[in-house]
Amino acid sequence: MKNIGFLCLLAIGFLIPGKAQITITNAVFPAVGDTLFYALDDQPDALVMTAPGGGQQWDFTNLQPSLAWEEVFLDAGAGSVSGSFPTAGLVSRPGNGTVEAYLEVSAQEVSLLGFSGGSSFTLGLGLIPRFNPPIVQSRAPVQFFDIHQISSGLLLPFLPDILPGVNQLPVMPDSLRIRVAINRLDVVDAWGTLAIPGGAFDVLRQKRTEYRETRLDAKIPPLGWLDITDVAIQNLQLSSLGVDTTVTYQFLNGQSKEPIAVVTTDNTQLRAASVQYKNMDTPTGTKKEEGTISGLAIFPNPAEGVLQIRAGNLAGGDYTVRIYSLPGQEVFRKACMGTSGQLQEELNISSLEKGVYVCKISSGNGQTEQVLFVKR
Repeated sequence: MKNIGFLCLLAIGFLIPGKAQITITNAVFPAVGDTLFYALDDQPDALVMTAPGGGQQWDFTNLQPSLAWEEVFLDAGAGSVSGSFPTAGLVSRPGNGTVEAYLEVSAQEVSLLGFSGGSSFTLGLGLIPRFNPPIVQSRAPVQFFDIHQISSGLLLPFLPDILPGVNQLPVMPDSLRIRVAINRLDVVDAWGTLAIPGGAFDVLRQKRTEYRETRLDAKIPPLGWLDITDVAIQNLQLSSLGVDTTVTYQFLNGQSKEPIAVVTTDNTQLRAASVQYKNMDTPTGTKKEEGTISGLAIFPNPAEGVLQIRAGNLAGGDYTVRIYSLPGQEVFRKACMGTSGQLQEELNISSLEKGVYVCKISSGNGQTEQVLFVKR
């Protein structure tokens, strides 16, 4: 069987002498009134995930925060669209932004019912996605060697006139719908001790592999519903359509409600592209840089489909423009080059959800600057 070799490798962890692996209970599930603190390093230095097994030591103490935020949990009734999620017990608001996540909490699971105010699922159209079935975010108990697989999805119909540029499509649909299929595999594949800035924790490591396929359908009389994903990507530059695979490693502790660290990998599925981690300090830290970029301006602000960027005091070389949601998720990236000490770029942000974002410019020689803007 194809999993026998992997399972045997995991089993080695049970045979390693020394400190035993921990068990995660529902004591770490979120509750009304909780505030959790996070930081994000978007350029971690040479962090590579180790092979499965027990008794490991992970040193993440070199992480430096590029962003910091907090996530507040309230009674679901405080949510702006709580009526759309009657079974929700909690609503979370990361970063005091416009995004709300509605959660259902039982003794065994924390399940995500859906969002309001913006998400990567809705093409920036302000729709309210409801997952069917709900997506399990956390479980209890969690132990080394646990394996769980889930499937979920959503179907979001909407009128064509709310989609920017719809007249550029070669068809004139009566209706459109976003169709998303999600398959996720969670494997608790390692345990040990993880050190981050400010402390060290006994942890279980859970590898999460998520396959997401997002399609766009059009209802065209008399043919009915047709898949127009490829046409929409070509004509409307809807980059969030298509297939995406994301691999993260979650380091979980039995006393901390925050994951101690969540490592998002690059295309190798082993090397860290970014690390979200438990913020042990006041969440106002910024990454140390060797220089700053003066005169950074973005306009219009609020912005709709296009964002203009101007900056000065630049050293020669390549620059990267990144846009983050307030919870710290990178949602846009563009490589560019400053010339004659100046940077001038036009960004197409039509696919972003409505809300507040951080635009950050950084260079290979340490220059950096960031500013908030509103997408409407």
